[in-house]
Amino acid sequence: MLNTFAKFLLVSTSLAPVLGAVAVNQLAHQEHWTRWGAWLAVAALLVFLCWAMLRYAAKNAQKHLFHIKEFERNDQEVLAFLLAYLLPFVSAENMDFTDEWLTGAYILGVIFLVIAHAGAFHFNPVMGLLGYHFYAVKNGDGVSHLLISKDELRRPGKDVQTVRLAHNIYLQAGGIDA
Repeated sequence: MLNTFAKFLLVSTSLAPVLGAVAVNQLAHQEHWTRWGAWLAVAALLVFLCWAMLRYAAKNAQKHLFHIKEFERNDQEVLAFLLAYLLPFVSAENMDFTDEWLTGAYILGVIFLVIAHAGAFHFNPVMGLLGYHFYAVKNGDGVSHLLISKDELRRPGKDVQTVRLAHNIYLQAGGIDA
């Protein structure tokens, strides 16, 4: 189980689109590449770290058979989160993330804390880009967990090979058994 590191990385990687938007905003304002390149590099690094962590966990962490009694797809709340992501750019002229870096850091920090505190790991556009889906699942005991899967769940009552990333967060590591 990766626990704190996995949670931190899941939340951090969800901010990669914001960093990419800052880079695009600066590029659109014809800033020198050194001003927007760092933002883009950090966003790309976060995407890579997310991919690498999920790959490492799926191959190396201890596997558990998880029985899915009930499930509900959890990655459909995209619009509300996209509004939260794009809110800082509504008045982009007033929020220059290079000259006013403290304002930018504050906004990113607030978004980070809200996602982490709310446990909103189920919305991570980077993981969506990598092909993952998020499900609220209940095991045989009726306990709710978050399942991250590349497969699309269609029916309850299936067994899934998983690895535990953190408390109540599981990553599907193998196929769905019939």
